Amino acid sequence: MSFDALFRPGRIGPVGLRNRVVKSPNSSATANMDGTISRRTVDHYRRLGEGGAGLIMTEYTYVDDDASKAIHNQPGMSRHEHIAGWGWLVDEVHATGAKIGLQLAHGGRQIFLGTAPIKSATDSSWDYVEAVAGVIPQPVTVAEIDDIVTAFAQAALRARKARFDLVEVHAGHGYLITNFLSPHTNSRTDDYGGSFANRSRILVRIVDAIRATVPRDFPLSVRVSVTDYEPDGIPIEETVELCRLLEAHGVDVIHASGGHHATMEWEVSPWFNTRAPHRWGWEKFRPELSIPVIGSGSLVSPEIANDVIASGSADFVSLGRAMLADPDWTRKAQAGRTLEIVPCIRCNDGCLHRGVDTGRSVGCTVNPSVTEEGRFPITVSDTRKSVAVVGGGPAGLRSAAVLSDRGHEVRLFEPGELGGLLTHALGSTVKQDIAALVTHLVHEVRRRDIAVVPARATAAELVAGGVDAVVVATGAPLREPDFPIAAEVSHVHAAHVRAQTPLRGRVVVIGGGFQGCETALRIAEMSDTEVTVVEQQDSLLTGDEVIYDVLKLPQFLDRAGVRIRTGARVCDVSADGVAIRSTGGDELLPADTVVTALGRVPASNELADELRSAGMDVHVIGSALRPGRVYDAIHTAFFTARVI
Repeated sequence: MSFDALFRPGRIGPVGLRNRVVKSPNSSATANMDGTISRRTVDHYRRLGEGGAGLIMTEYTYVDDDASKAIHNQPGMSRHEHIAGWGWLVDEVHATGAKIGLQLAHGGRQIFLGTAPIKSATDSSWDYVEAVAGVIPQPVTVAEIDDIVTAFAQAALRARKARFDLVEVHAGHGYLITNFLSPHTNSRTDDYGGSFANRSRILVRIVDAIRATVPRDFPLSVRVSVTDYEPDGIPIEETVELCRLLEAHGVDVIHASGGHHATMEWEVSPWFNTRAPHRWGWEKFRPELSIPVIGSGSLVSPEIANDVIASGSADFVSLGRAMLADPDWTRKAQAGRTLEIVPCIRCNDGCLHRGVDTGRSVGCTVNPSVTEEGRFPITVSDTRKSVAVVGGGPAGLRSAAVLSDRGHEVRLFEPGELGGLLTHALGSTVKQDIAALVTHLVHEVRRRDIAVVPARATAAELVAGGVDAVVVATGAPLREPDFPIAAEVSHVHAAHVRAQTPLRGRVVVIGGGFQGCETALRIAEMSDTEVTVVEQQDSLLTGDEVIYDVLKLPQFLDRAGVRIRTGARVCDVSADGVAIRSTGGDELLPADTVVTALGRVPASNELADELRSAGMDVHVIGSALRPGRVYDAIHTAFFTARVI
């Protein structure tokens, strides 16, 4: 399949781009503590440039040394001393053939460091930041607004001196400028509050100051949220008016996204949200403008991205996490090698939950090398070995591909369907990202010289077969219920629920952890179902879950019409239904089908023990090592295969 629209040359102001693909700003948290650029930062952006995108937008960069820095190891452009490092990075990216832009931002009330001072339009606080250190925002004074306007303009001038191709003002995602734009966070009564003209005044002043400071041939972008998705927040009608106003004041391109950190399901949309969630918004104002529009937000596949351009929905597409997952997204799409693209699964686990949210640099569930570019190469082994991989789930598939790339002779043993428990996602709209990962992992094994043996491997067979090493990737067993289930009950484990064999009628899902919640969503999208989740704890998702799932997944269950019964222990399951006991007494939930979603238990790994007893070189990975998520499967597979 060709994606011709994506690869037409484009133009932003006087700057020509080789295609319509933009690397969206993602915080890498790789800069030095003083905001200067590190070797890791340069390597990261150079690698992105090598991937073929037309424009690389760097991560949000603070503009002053007062209150604009938002996160650890954030780059700055607040001082003359920042120019040299940025210049180094710009030259490295230019050498790849890509253009590069700098995004300028003031953190506003979203100072993740939680340190004073936090300055915003008003004292309206984001509860997450307030909980970090008890600091609430201080409303910026008019004099401080003057200083902030000047800081943006001077930072833009420094960007030009560093030889960036354009500069972008971040006016979305809940940072300072959005704090002014949104009625949700702006209750000021002076010239910067109240009417739309007043709330947009600070942004217009910043734009005017930049235009007065840098030459007109230095393009200026503004990133906006089509809305912040707050009930009392930014209406799309005001965003349309704002974009017209920005064009009139000399802005060259609008970069459209949506949401903010308290509405993270829109800003960094997770797997349970739709793809391209903001398309409806930018399509409201693009016809009103003569300058181009960059569309952004979960445009994870070449098919979606190409359609955005081909249909005239936007002029450019911006991809963030998708290029963390695979920096070669653009080159592979252009060559039609779509199945080779490592798909972003929008889990927010590696990049956020285990990445920047912990104080680390950004990571990625499906790309263990992100922000460590060049440090973990896949090199051909000095000694070619015969390696057996036992298990065709995500860990087994990934390890088999890496082992093959290292020159080993690989046999993959899997008696069932390749993909393991992740095959539950195939055919499900809500799990389309995981389905894409399964398809990719299987494709990567199929296109290599890897023998797939459709059988269960035994220790005796492996020992007799003369293999040099064995990778055990057999997963972890499903936890069995500790309550009786009558034989006549229609019962299925959550991992075996498939879109190809849809359930009907009243379905009770027992277990409100991640497995139960995601299964309930999958069942809810099947027609003619009434879904109830029963959880013995007082709330859903009380285990070791990704925080974004904990915060937002219950809302999506509610929207899907899924009933939730927490604080309810299952006593038994009979043909009459599911008997539960709670503080409110005993109750019987009628059910046509009962789905148990009780998680997994640690694997016993008798196979690994037998092989070790026979003197074999054995490596246990994925959930066979310990029950975990996709992150654990991919990372243990990658790093183990590198050293065999």
